[in-house]
Amino acid sequence: MEKFNELKKVTDRMFLEKRIEEHPLFLALQRGEFSNQQRKDIALQIYQVVLYFPRFIAAILTNMDDYRMRMPLVENLFEEHGKMNEKYVHSVTYKEFLRGIGVSEVEIEESRPIIPVIAYNRALTDLCLHYHYLEGLAALGVIEEIVARVSPLVGQFAKNMYGSQNQSLVHFTDHEVLDVQHANEIYEVVALSYEGDMKQLIERGLDLGMYYHSKMYTDILEAFTR
Repeated sequence: MEKFNELKKVTDRMFLEKRIEEHPLFLALQRGEFSNQQRKDIALQIYQVVLYFPRFIAAILTNMDDYRMRMPLVENLFEEHGKMNEKYVHSVTYKEFLRGIGVSEVEIEESRPIIPVIAYNRALTDLCLHYHYLEGLAALGVIEEIVARVSPLVGQFAKNMYGSQNQSLVHFTDHEVLDVQHANEIYEVVALSYEGDMKQLIERGLDLGMYYHSKMYTDILEAFTR
């Protein structure tokens, strides 16, 4: 618990400094600066990331030889797949969100990731698959926390725009809670090794998670507003 608390002080300080909730993408969203088409385009690119996320976790698992440390991540991956109920698979609930904001089935099927999203997905896959699992795991913990922090912003905006009774918003209401839990579970696993030479490796992973994900938001914003 002591090492977990020490690690949490580092991540809390990071989020205080970076203020991811005040990223220009979310400020523009809250101010209503996007056209309907821009909102759809941005949401579709996030969908391309949601589709990929379970693969990052799976890649991490291949590098972990202790089943006890793998178990929280296996459970995370289980939840990503709706606990084997297709209705609640995270990519499926996000697809419902897309339909709820007016994205057609054709638009979803024809959507392709833009270059920055391809770069993000490949970079995270490479980090999780080819480097020390603690570095990749620390990055995923930060990314889970980012999603937990911005989900209420997106959910509230969607409620205001499309109605509070819209059942398609369940993706974001679920992630407000689930991703906090997932982030803490990941931090707990990482914290077991948060000492000595591993500290620097873990802290670099935290920084990479913040860099990759905030850069992806920046690149998506620029792609559809320039």
